[in-house]
Amino acid sequence: MKLLITGGYGNISWWCTKNALDMGYDVYVLNREQTLLTRRAIPSDVKIINADYRDFKSVEEALEGLYFDVVCDFLCFSKENAEAAYELFRGKTKQYILISTESVFKRDYIVSEKSQKYTENEASPYILGKLQAEIFLTEKMRTEKFPLTIVRPGYTLDTILPYSIGHNCFTVANRYINNKPILIAGSGENKWTFTHSSDFANGLSAVMGNLSTVGEDFNIIGDTVTTFNDIMGILAKTLVDKEPELIHIPYNECLLSPVLLSIMPADLVTQRMEKALFDNSKIKSLSPQWKTKMSAQDIVTSAIKWLNEDERRKRINKELDEKLEKLTLRYKDYND
Repeated sequence: MKLLITGGYGNISWWCTKNALDMGYDVYVLNREQTLLTRRAIPSDVKIINADYRDFKSVEEALEGLYFDVVCDFLCFSKENAEAAYELFRGKTKQYILISTESVFKRDYIVSEKSQKYTENEASPYILGKLQAEIFLTEKMRTEKFPLTIVRPGYTLDTILPYSIGHNCFTVANRYINNKPILIAGSGENKWTFTHSSDFANGLSAVMGNLSTVGEDFNIIGDTVTTFNDIMGILAKTLVDKEPELIHIPYNECLLSPVLLSIMPADLVTQRMEKALFDNSKIKSLSPQWKTKMSAQDIVTSAIKWLNEDERRKRINKELDEKLEKLTLRYKDYND
């Protein structure tokens, strides 16, 4: 099977690339071929197509004459990207897999593929982009038989660490190493689901090349459920082997804090304070043998091990650090 993965070395997509190689697929990746210290190296057996996905003409030229059994698109973040993907891949693949996000769904008791989505005027730019990409490509599937499958990962980690408040960098972890507390949105007792990228990749393998999944959507999210308080405890103990100091920002205060909302959009902050439990029955009905292998401790330990292998991977965001310090000083009295 000839497979194209856009990206191919990201926090989620690297494991999908490796998994496809292990399954014997002829794997191509499309990216700008930048060497990023915070990314895993692309396996040597992969064929690299060097083009900037944001530059339609360069990608069109790079794909000239190529046909793929499957295209797995990790770089489609907007309606504009979706429009480009449609033009690039119609007639050039048997299956186009859009990697969307479960964040398009409002929180239900247990989220499934049938849960209610945000409306376009309710969503932050990231969620809005994914929503509009789903809407555009679904319409092209309906009217022009574009071979679309939608796959939605949840909070999926490999080279990044889990945070209640923060970015995908080492800033929060570095603060704790330097005796700063960890900030939690809300009580931190809400159940959340964390997925390792290798577990996501194993679920995705059941979809790739399976033409019965064209026209379907799948949430591929693991069964590792814990609270933010507990996973921050695991993170703290793994980093410096001591109990964490946590500062909880009250629910209502979170949604009124201009500093916090400059770090994370309101819909994401709200989601982090609510439960995130998922019905995995649809992907498991497709692949009954699929199951989560990585525990919360495994997820944290493997990320820290990788980060510790090269100090340059530990990105520190000074602006974020300053904002986290402001939040710490503002809300520490709530926890005294």
